[in-house]
Amino acid sequence: MECLGDSGYPLERYLLTPFANPRTRGEERYNRSHTRTRVIIEQTFGLLKSRFRCLHRSGGSLQYEPRKCIKMVMACMYLHNKCVRRRVPLPEVMLEAVGEDEEDPDDPPPLQEAADPRPRHPRGFQTRNDIVDNFFA
Repeated sequence: MECLGDSGYPLERYLLTPFANPRTRGEERYNRSHTRTRVIIEQTFGLLKSRFRCLHRSGGSLQYEPRKCIKMVMACMYLHNKCVRRRVPLPEVMLEAVGEDEEDPDDPPPLQEAADPRPRHPRGFQTRNDIVDNFFA
């Protein structure tokens, strides 16, 4: 299973990042699709952080072992979906914050693909290229 990451992360076999300098139409289409998908994911994170302040920096942070944090986030997602099904609205104050481009200091700065000194897994390149060839070319 692959995950999507922004250009602040190195390309790995399990973490697909956009092309820093797309050279083909397929690579450009991949980048557009990657960006659209990440926007939806980021908006979803914003909604979850708005509804459940324990997930937002202003409400503190989850200072537990990763497995416990995963369970807490999953519980928040379950409860959020239940709220959506029952049409429980987000409070007005929370709606204002959703969708704002809020810079998170924990997010790594974007890096250029060629300038990234961190090691990469060669299968990451192969996986990304296979996806471009099979779905975007």
